[in-house]
Amino acid sequence: MNESSAKREEICIMCRKDSHYSMDKAANLLVLDVFKVEVDESTREISEEEAAKTVRQAKEQGKKYFIVISNMMTTMFGSVDNINAYWNFLNELSCEYLLHIDGAYGGFYYPFSDENSKLSFENPNITSFTLDAHKMAQAPYGTGIFIIRKNYIHHATTKEASYVEGEDLTLIGSRSGANAAATWMILVKNGPYGWQEKIFILQKRTEWMCKQLKQLNVQFYRHPNSNILTIRSKFVDQTVASTFGLVPDDHSNPNWYKIVIMEHVTIEKLSTLVDQMKESLNVSA
Repeated sequence: MNESSAKREEICIMCRKDSHYSMDKAANLLVLDVFKVEVDESTREISEEEAAKTVRQAKEQGKKYFIVISNMMTTMFGSVDNINAYWNFLNELSCEYLLHIDGAYGGFYYPFSDENSKLSFENPNITSFTLDAHKMAQAPYGTGIFIIRKNYIHHATTKEASYVEGEDLTLIGSRSGANAAATWMILVKNGPYGWQEKIFILQKRTEWMCKQLKQLNVQFYRHPNSNILTIRSKFVDQTVASTFGLVPDDHSNPNWYKIVIMEHVTIEKLSTLVDQMKESLNVSA
């Protein structure tokens, strides 16, 4: 709006179908339409064909400016978007867009598990990132981090907050400084090498669990650089799900249950889950 004189009805949000529900909240708050790209049910990937189809639908409805949200590990599946699927077609049609990476979950994991990741500011197409330190970094709840390229943040500044030293750059306004201090302490305590070792161990535990599920012929999804395993609900007994606190994609009618492998989720605990799954599936040891 500031730079291109865009009208609100010409702007839209575009994301994948299983992006976080906050995309719908943002669309509601900003009074913008949201267009969602279909996801392959098994691979959890978006194709260039589906992305192109969704862009065409948006343009047919008069959309000229795109806020594109790409995922660095989705909340339910840990899946990672191929961002080429978006920008190839957007560039081809000369669409104006800003590309945001939702790393709320994966921001403190994926960069350490995929050394060849294209999801960084080295990629000139990416405008901004979000990370949640209260997830993998285990900071106090509500510790969100927003990073954006230079010469953009002034668009979010509330200059009317004249009594505030500095400027108010967030939607929520007041926020806890203790959260920021706690996050700083967590990062300093671990350091980059400590964090790399932590992620390496979690990757190995996740690979171990994948091996067990394959031996049980259980259908599941796991991105190779993720510590999230999502299992088809037909392989998960309700008692097992309740006992181990497995998270469903839909509490009323679950199709998937996920396991998040974190520091406290040791192989000893995972082996107990595997044993109970064997029992519920009538699989001999």
